[in-house]
Amino acid sequence: MPKKLDVIDLKILEELKNNSRISFNEISQKIDKTEATVRRRVKKLVEDGIIKHFTIEYENNIPPHISATIKIEPDFKDIKRILKELKAIDEISNIWRLSGDCGLIMKVDISSIENFNPLIEEKISQIQGIKIIETCFITDIIK
Repeated sequence: MPKKLDVIDLKILEELKNNSRISFNEISQKIDKTEATVRRRVKKLVEDGIIKHFTIEYENNIPPHISATIKIEPDFKDIKRILKELKAIDEISNIWRLSGDCGLIMKVDISSIENFNPLIEEKISQIQGIKIIETCFITDIIK
């Protein structure tokens, strides 16, 4: 037979429903009971299965973050123009010039995987004098 809740239990549940992180002391002040009473009643509500779990609601306004590296082979006779155009692309966060025949490596940051091909096709590939050699998605940052 389910436990019958009294007015005090209902007030405690209402406070916890509004803010599951509220302290027992704050609840006690709001419902005009001692902290020990609130603590004991919450414990009993949990034991009786009335309170199933404490949870939170949140907004996730932070877009997903995906990073990749793109290795390109630039035409070095036009390197100043190429670098200027690459720097103007917002999604490119880093550009490194490498020694020897390694060319350039860029790190790009995008909000979703769906944005990768348009970045390549509509922005990076449109720059005259570059050849994309390799792209790699960053799956884990070790250090």
